[in-house]
Amino acid sequence: MKKIFLLNVIFATTLLLSSCGGKCCKSDDNKESCHQAKVTATVLGTYSGTLPCADCGGIETTVALNDSNSYTKVSKYLDKEELTINEEGKYSLCPKSNILTLVSVKNDTTYFELGESNITLLDADGKKTEGELAEHYVLNKK
Repeated sequence: MKKIFLLNVIFATTLLLSSCGGKCCKSDDNKESCHQAKVTATVLGTYSGTLPCADCGGIETTVALNDSNSYTKVSKYLDKEELTINEEGKYSLCPKSNILTLVSVKNDTTYFELGESNITLLDADGKKTEGELAEHYVLNKK
């Protein structure tokens, strides 16, 4: 049962990382309020943590948000022989919902919810993960 749940988590994460789209907010937000906000110095910085992984010890993830609306993301798969994925791109922030949208140079889109000193990985629909692993989708600001 646990394996099936973890496989579903990997599937959802894969969909999230491979989804394409230009939206910055959850689908129920008004488009007029869904624009690129000026990012304050409190948002800028580096966020890190270990995300769940079904077939490894976790994915050590670091996201650096720069003041030029660019980002870098490094994902290192633990217990996997030298498997590290580096990603760069642009990000935007929807001020109404605090949804941070990362769009890589390969046009892959990832959504995070911005907290006071952390960001939480969201699914492809901009929704939080629920269940026993939900608390493990948080990257804390360094």
